[in-house]
Amino acid sequence: MGRRVRGLLLFVILLIALGLRLKGITNPLLDDQAWRQADTASMAFHMLGRLTDLPRVFLPQLSYDGVIPQSVELEFPFLPYLLAWTWTLFGWADIWGRLWSIALSLLTIGGVYSLGRSMFTDRVGLTAAAIYAIMPLSIYYGRVVMPEPMAQAWSIWALAMILQWRNSSEDKGVWKIGLLMAGAILAKLPQLMLFPIALLLGFFPMNHKRLGQLIRFSLVVLIPPMVYYLWVHFSVPPISQFVSGIMAGNMTNSSNLNWSLLGDNLQRGFTGSALLLSGVGLGRLIYTPSPGRIALLAWGGIGVLYVGVVCVRIPLDYYLVPILPLVALLSAYALDWIDCLPRTVLVILFLVLINRESYDYLTPKYHWNEEYLIQARWIKDQTPATSILVLSDPPPMTFYYANRVGFRLITLDDDALPSIILDKFPGDYFVQLPQSAHEELFWEKVRASYPEVGPGVFDLVE
Repeated sequence: MGRRVRGLLLFVILLIALGLRLKGITNPLLDDQAWRQADTASMAFHMLGRLTDLPRVFLPQLSYDGVIPQSVELEFPFLPYLLAWTWTLFGWADIWGRLWSIALSLLTIGGVYSLGRSMFTDRVGLTAAAIYAIMPLSIYYGRVVMPEPMAQAWSIWALAMILQWRNSSEDKGVWKIGLLMAGAILAKLPQLMLFPIALLLGFFPMNHKRLGQLIRFSLVVLIPPMVYYLWVHFSVPPISQFVSGIMAGNMTNSSNLNWSLLGDNLQRGFTGSALLLSGVGLGRLIYTPSPGRIALLAWGGIGVLYVGVVCVRIPLDYYLVPILPLVALLSAYALDWIDCLPRTVLVILFLVLINRESYDYLTPKYHWNEEYLIQARWIKDQTPATSILVLSDPPPMTFYYANRVGFRLITLDDDALPSIILDKFPGDYFVQLPQSAHEELFWEKVRASYPEVGPGVFDLVE
């Protein structure tokens, strides 16, 4: 296959991927995973005006659970920082975050192609890129304002580059690849599971002459995440230690294993055909020698362990995003027995057609409730900029769109008197969020105690 043909085919794959990811690009950050998207954008908002205040600008801040923005323990805010600079230069708009995520997703597809090509053949690289581009989970999470697209792009290119470095027999430059892998781990902690894969791709079988390079690479990869997560952990109060809280709360709790939901997320997010093909590819890999066999087998084992330990405890489908490249590569290797590229294309199209249900599952993910936006805009326009809000339920998106800070009611007994509950918060307005979980009896008590001055907005001061 000539270089020009390869480039043309990759361009077509990227063009299709772009078209798939443009759906809902003008949506506000209120579609599926609105909470996480609004958090990412809120971090960017709180960086405005202090982008050069290093390193304090990299301590994430959110709008809730206080009368001022609260510092929290989260991943390194690469995307919020990039978004804040974009807003500073071009003005605030949600679409900028989506455009950056789409660009990073397309960059990931290029990385999948490069890694597949280096591990196997040009055809495997192109097939893997195509499969990654059209998997339902990759489509939706390739346009969300969340850390996943950046973590995916940096990690897959780190793997591709370290394999290229290994094949070129160069003695210098591995530290740059280490920084890229460190950035991926900083952007999203689960990318740490790819560190052993990078070691296998770059240094196995071990040559004692490269021991020093292995040590330097490992230090460059691991020290920045360790320093950052220790810094942010000890810079915030225990209630705001979200990353370690997830590790302590979810990972040590074996009572919330949801195998049924995990199975549904896998089936819908990857398609049954891709999962079956990845299993065939793994089996073929066991019995067929290839340059990256050990690394891919180890990646498969780590991926299964990650799904069986982490994803079954955290029933959010975006935790499956880190294994998308693995499934794409193994599926492409399974299809490599087809010695004709047009036939491979036909097989992929056939698989898409028979897995239409998985793509139908994406449709409700793009839906969003306009009531949130109407209510937030009223608060932004009709209340003082220093107003403190108390939201009726945990979702915090109203804080972002109203440009306000405040508190949320996490748990509440609907039989309790609203005045007793709300007097605990130094708030100015109580906000009845759309689709609130509280019963009508509670809201009757609220309306009897406080004047409704806006759409679901109650004045706590008058």
